[in-house]
Amino acid sequence: MIDNLSKTLVLGIGNPILKDDGIGLRVVEKLEGSFSDPRVTFLQTTLAGLNLLDLLSGFDRAIIVDAIQTGGRLGQVYRFSPQDFMTRHEFPYLHNIDFFQTLLLGRMLTENMPEKVVIVAIEVKDVSDFGEGLTPEVESAIPDAVDQVLSELTNE
Repeated sequence: MIDNLSKTLVLGIGNPILKDDGIGLRVVEKLEGSFSDPRVTFLQTTLAGLNLLDLLSGFDRAIIVDAIQTGGRLGQVYRFSPQDFMTRHEFPYLHNIDFFQTLLLGRMLTENMPEKVVIVAIEVKDVSDFGEGLTPEVESAIPDAVDQVLSELTNE
């Protein structure tokens, strides 16, 4: 359970006009209507990389919801930590910095970055074609992704 002092950000990342890439936004939209706690902030963004620093700053914990393509079963919901993705710690080009490098850099520059970060990722098919609808398999994963985030919020 969330302690009395911690502040949690649930952040949906995606692009609503690139088909399945909008899944993170849709999941957070559903969560906003089903969970109420003054210590939890729900945000949706199309931003990436260094642009996320301002959104993450000031929170003790972050739950990131986003699309992923691993070649797995469409609609599969995964739970990851940043350590699952961290393979390099150098920052060769600031224009190519990914979420995990952004988090690491933010922690190096400020004490206001979340200590605990969980990524809820949904296996998607189409993130390059224009369209506002999700593929059926990805659409059907929304309840499972919502349940995964709710589990994170209530079972710290």
